Amino acid sequence: MTSWEDIARLQRMGKPLHDVDLGELDGSGRHIDGLVLSKVRWRNARLRGATLNRVTFIDCDLEGADFEAANLESCSFTKTRLGGSSWSKVKVAQSAFTACALPASTWSKAEWSVSVATRSDLQRSDWSAATMHRSVFAQCELDQAAFRGAILDQSVLPDVDFRSLDILGLHAKACVLKQARFDGMDLRSVSLERCLLESASFVGSDLRGTILREANLRKAHLAQCRAEGADLSRALLLESVLEDVDARDLCAPNVIFQGAELRHVRLDGAKLSASNWDESRLQDIDFTGADLTYARFEHARGERVAFDHTDFRHGNLHDARLADASFEDARCTGLRGTSAQRLAVEARSLSLEMH
Repeated sequence: MTSWEDIARLQRMGKPLHDVDLGELDGSGRHIDGLVLSKVRWRNARLRGATLNRVTFIDCDLEGADFEAANLESCSFTKTRLGGSSWSKVKVAQSAFTACALPASTWSKAEWSVSVATRSDLQRSDWSAATMHRSVFAQCELDQAAFRGAILDQSVLPDVDFRSLDILGLHAKACVLKQARFDGMDLRSVSLERCLLESASFVGSDLRGTILREANLRKAHLAQCRAEGADLSRALLLESVLEDVDARDLCAPNVIFQGAELRHVRLDGAKLSASNWDESRLQDIDFTGADLTYARFEHARGERVAFDHTDFRHGNLHDARLADASFEDARCTGLRGTSAQRLAVEARSLSLEMH
């Protein structure tokens, strides 16, 4: 078995630790700096509370390793086997995991900062109460991973299918979650504030009370959803599709639905002041009792739209063509209709858009 004295001697010579079995060598609490390990076997390695700085692992076998409460900075793991390893309360900074096998690894209460995992197997991994700041998971396998109570801040997890993940209590802020799949999930305890959710899918999801403030949901698909009381304040739903959605009492002032397509959507009692519905397509929409003050529906098209009992003061319906629209007891002071002069000016650009 190689001892720490042997390892220190190799480091002084500028040589890597290569093709050895470290057996039961104990690294708990040690400070390990600038070490390169290649094809090293160190199963069940004890590195609890250790400090690793600029340590590189290449094609190593660290199955079952214990990194609990360790501190890693500027470390690199490449093609390393870490199945069943423990990383609870670990602090990882400016480090990278590339093509690593980390199935069933435990990361509860871990802290990741400016770090990345690429093309790695993280199936059945546990990230409960973990924190990730400005970190990236790219092309990783995350099936059945748990992110209960995790906090994601300015992090990137593109193209993730969340349907098999446990994300109860997840809080993500300013994260990139493009093309995420949330179909059929209960998202009532989830916060996705300021997240990029372009082309995300929420078919059959429960979004009641979900926080989506300032989220970018461009081209997102929401269908057969419950979204009562959800918070979409200042959210962007440009060219999104909503069908068979119950969004009563939605909190969405300054929301942008420009170019969106809505069919069979309940928005009665919703807070939609200063919202933008320009060029949207609306079919069987119920705005009864909603706050639509200063809302814009320029060039909107649709049929069977109920504005009954709404507060539509200072709204804008310029060139809106809504068949069977009703305005019973609506407050319409300052509501602007179609301006013939403006429509004449816009005629050429509108014809180009149609073609």
